Amino acid sequence: MTPPSRLSLQSPRRLLIKAGTSTVTSASGYPSLARLGAIVEQVAELHRKGIQVIIVSSGATGMGKRLMRHKGRMNMSLSEAALNDSPTNGGSEDHFVSMLRSNERPHTLANAKKTYDSACAAAGQFEMMNLYHSLFSQMDISSAQVLLTQGDFADEGHLNNLHYSIERLLSVGIIPIINENDAVSANRGYTEGDLFSDNDSLAALCARSFGCDLCILLTDVDGVFDRPPKEKGARLLPFFSRDQSVGIGEKSLHGRGGMESKITAAQFAVEEGSKCRACIVCNGDDMNAIRSVVGGGDEGGESVKGTLFATPGSELEKMALQEMQEINVSGVCVCLFFICHDMIIGSGLQRFVSVSYITQYSLRPSKSFVTNEQSSTSIRSQALTRYPTKHAPWPPPLDHRPATSKT
Repeated sequence: MTPPSRLSLQSPRRLLIKAGTSTVTSASGYPSLARLGAIVEQVAELHRKGIQVIIVSSGATGMGKRLMRHKGRMNMSLSEAALNDSPTNGGSEDHFVSMLRSNERPHTLANAKKTYDSACAAAGQFEMMNLYHSLFSQMDISSAQVLLTQGDFADEGHLNNLHYSIERLLSVGIIPIINENDAVSANRGYTEGDLFSDNDSLAALCARSFGCDLCILLTDVDGVFDRPPKEKGARLLPFFSRDQSVGIGEKSLHGRGGMESKITAAQFAVEEGSKCRACIVCNGDDMNAIRSVVGGGDEGGESVKGTLFATPGSELEKMALQEMQEINVSGVCVCLFFICHDMIIGSGLQRFVSVSYITQYSLRPSKSFVTNEQSSTSIRSQALTRYPTKHAPWPPPLDHRPATSKT
């Protein structure tokens, strides 16, 4: 059963989808064709319904690193064959090998130059867009590349041109695919005073700037948990309230962000004054993640997935808070008493054995509700398992009941 707060998110006018590095690429740096194909299919379903979609996609640097390693090894082999182990070649070769094997994530311009992340982003961006173009063309949909830096949002002239470009692309049915221009910004990472520091915050900024109704952040976990997801007892939060406190786990191998970055970005996207009234953080590994949130396919939204962020003080937030209160009330200890009757016939003596079966359970929004008959059958079977009887359960079938003796 889909709660009203999630039903209100279906069929938005304009939607932004952010696909993180862990969604677009595999751990080895190769593109994840299954996940990318699922995203393209779901976007195509929304596009046919008349919903305007903007994509913010990571993954260029990850794809570029694989390409740079491959081309670098080829160049080293040719260089060794041409120079025949020349003494002047040792220094440059050692430097190049160390560059290829470096796994350090740069957060300064010096380290970025050392590991060539900017060059990797430039090489990988072309591969990534070729892949998007090939997938969308199979669905008879056109896409466009938009590379941005912080200066594009800080400069009024650039921002006006950007608004015009995005609006014109959407008006003719072309899907803009946005990414940070890392070849220019040098993958700086987190620095104080930045408008955005990764693609999570870039997606939030685009959702606010381009008038999106809904923002979906795809990641490698099911949503925001009350503690790191790998810890025992971690619980998925269907709604993230303003006073919520959570534990943050480790970030993905290739991405610059992490769950803390996504929480900050989601809260920024739905701040008061923004046209974006909701943001969902959900799992990009789920092939129906977008469909379940927006209801773009024939199946519609199947269940509650991900974590919802809503504009503070909005009707959507009030609905979500009310639903959370109902879940908490239903999650308290509920005592269910089941009476098992067992009759023993002998010497005119009738004995009834009553067993009280007490269970404690919590209703979770991701679980489907069961009918009273199903619940009663389940409790009965559990009670008989815990408290077995030597005789057949009461009442026995009508055609097998023993005749009572007359005294």
